[in-house]
Amino acid sequence: MHQENNERNMETGRAASPARRKLGMMMAGLLASKVVPGMAQTGTGAVAAEPASVRRIDVHHHFLPQVFRETMGEAAIGAPAPNRIAPQWRVTDSLAVMDRHGITTAVVSAPPLWMPDMAKTRNLTRACNEYSAQMVADHPTRFGTFAALPLPDVAASLKEVDHSFDILKADGIGLMTNYDDRYLGHVDFAPVFDELNRRKAVVYVHPTSCSCSRGLLPDEPDSLIEFPHDTTRTVASLLFSGTFSRCPDIRFIFSHAGGTVPYLATRMAMLGSSDKGLARHVPDGVMPILRRLYYDTAISANPISMAALLKLVTPANVLLGTDFPFVPERGMEATLSGLRDVGFSESELRAVEGGNAARLLERVARDGARTAAA
Repeated sequence: MHQENNERNMETGRAASPARRKLGMMMAGLLASKVVPGMAQTGTGAVAAEPASVRRIDVHHHFLPQVFRETMGEAAIGAPAPNRIAPQWRVTDSLAVMDRHGITTAVVSAPPLWMPDMAKTRNLTRACNEYSAQMVADHPTRFGTFAALPLPDVAASLKEVDHSFDILKADGIGLMTNYDDRYLGHVDFAPVFDELNRRKAVVYVHPTSCSCSRGLLPDEPDSLIEFPHDTTRTVASLLFSGTFSRCPDIRFIFSHAGGTVPYLATRMAMLGSSDKGLARHVPDGVMPILRRLYYDTAISANPISMAALLKLVTPANVLLGTDFPFVPERGMEATLSGLRDVGFSESELRAVEGGNAARLLERVARDGARTAAA
């Protein structure tokens, strides 16, 4: 009954009572106190102590509030896989699956919110950001949030950056690979990335598909092939527009082990350096940029995908991601078990599962550590 009432409060936007919030924090503290401390791989290859509460931080975890379902419709939720039933979701579903698999914290992000009606897009974006902020308020040790932006409306997006960080205290920004067929390196979006660079923001990027690639293989969902390619397209866009070079203080995370980036990295580096028009945007080369990015493990925690990624980056740049609830619980199980088949050392595995994310997401790490200490 308590869970049902709390979920009802979330769906209507009401905050949980102070007593219930205190109880939730106490329970989270009990759970966190059972987590075994580990060590985190640093960017220089050294090993550093991680907060005692850190075990597993899932940076690729979606939420589907009722306002999203009502605005976008069930068909939109199932669009990446038209033959699949749209997943049902409540806050308690995420908490339950996290508890079953030792996920200390899930940093949630919304599915694609863009609609041709930009007024609706702006309103839905704000509603989803407020919702995820309430999740964090109710469960500060269990959730973080990557706030969405109403791109391609740049002016509204800059306002939403301010609101998300200054009012909602978001842990980062969550973007799609393209908005109305404009990839993230598009010149129109430069003011947004300049502001995110000024704030030294964490920016999580999730794939979608562009209009020209939808339905090319009508019996196959876009998520099967087009999503990984769209990630690569937006990475190339950010490279050869000069956005990565101009905005070195943004910490970017790309989903699904970077899509096809690891396979195409050398090709992009070779052709990018031989084309003068492209090379001027990457004066220090392509590879150093790709190696400073972060990549999550969703649908990629297997020896084949990780072998390619780990030829490009060290384990310090790999973060746990599950893609729940679009990937159901058995997929989460496959991700967590698959990471043990990759060949990580124990310290590297602890870093991938949580320590690396803790270094990027200070509030998430701090609140978890404080609760465990209490």
